Amino acid sequence: MSSTQRYVVTANNNNNGHNCRRAAAALPTAGGKLACDANEVVENTEEPPSAETCCCLTDTRRKTILGGIATLGIGGSWVASTQLAQATYQPYFHAPYLVVWFCSVWMAATFPLYFASVRTCSRENKPLATTVKECAKVFGEQGLTVRSFFVRAAPFSVLTVAAHYMFVLALSLLPATDVSALYVSNVSFVYLLSWILLREKFASAGIMSVILGISGIVLMSYSDGFGGSSLLGVALGVGASAGHALYKVLFKWLLGEADSGQVALFMTLLGLCTLLFLWPVGLVLYFTGAEIWGLHALPWQYLCATAGFNFAFIQLINFGAAFTFPIFISVGILVAVPVNAAVDAIVHNKTVSAIKVMAIIIFIMASLLLLLPDGWEEQVRKVIPCKKKGPPQEELFTSRSLRRIHSCSPSRASNA
Repeated sequence: MSSTQRYVVTANNNNNGHNCRRAAAALPTAGGKLACDANEVVENTEEPPSAETCCCLTDTRRKTILGGIATLGIGGSWVASTQLAQATYQPYFHAPYLVVWFCSVWMAATFPLYFASVRTCSRENKPLATTVKECAKVFGEQGLTVRSFFVRAAPFSVLTVAAHYMFVLALSLLPATDVSALYVSNVSFVYLLSWILLREKFASAGIMSVILGISGIVLMSYSDGFGGSSLLGVALGVGASAGHALYKVLFKWLLGEADSGQVALFMTLLGLCTLLFLWPVGLVLYFTGAEIWGLHALPWQYLCATAGFNFAFIQLINFGAAFTFPIFISVGILVAVPVNAAVDAIVHNKTVSAIKVMAIIIFIMASLLLLLPDGWEEQVRKVIPCKKKGPPQEELFTSRSLRRIHSCSPSRASNA
């Protein structure tokens, strides 16, 4: 029986359809009309249950569950890629640029995977040329041209490779915990650069975050003494963090807001640019003796695993915000720091000093400050009751003076 079927109820003329309305109210309906007789129609005011009320999994719950999965995925992939990149350093293999170049080339697979997922999950079967044309709008009205490729995509490719190179090179001088903690400080650099380039408002939370980030860097440098290879490792870690922050801010400044398809196309172009134009740098480093490697002794298992986890980490960072709340993405990066410390302690027997623990806590606090919503100061003032102000000094003096006058009044004196 359909939900729109009309139920006809015969009523007696003596009670003017009262029994008809009572019977109509008891009938199962779904938004249709109930006809009591030829002249009277009783409207059913009950609305049919919506799909959201029928489904126990609301949009908020779904995003929360996906956010938890994204947090675990981001934290796990970041820890795995960091530890495996450090494991590539062996007596016969010391080539951080080759590791970075190999990992960056994998980015070329981003847009093909995006297009395949869209064709599989979406009902619209747009051709590849149409999808590329729509996604190329991120480069402007003219779309993807040779000029836009070399002017906008190529510089970002050089910037990302340089920042990633400093990160992997720092892993040869510092434990993975220290390098990942220094990377967390990039949120402070992002906020500072956003204030300079994007003219964003400089709020109190941002100021405190920048101050805490600088303090954490100083503590991390002081932990092993200001000198030697540890200081160089800290400098490389800070350079990598600043480089990734500059990439994020420049992307928003030059290209603006981009959807998932545009980001996927841009990442593919970065991978292609690295593959086609940045390989000579590796040969120069090899022939000058700056890097040690050979085709017969390449650690393929570590290289492929590092590239795979790094690819997963970047995809979750770029596309995770489309399925969940952005706070889960930030928390996933923060979770990687204590997990790296646990792996270093269990696998590599590397303990973390008290000063480094303080620096890590400061970095995490700096990141959490930027997660506070706008207007959080007002919310804190509402929750924490303010101390009532006392009466002004003038009123206080007047009240005391009046007390003295009344105490010395003739009536009191006479009574005394």
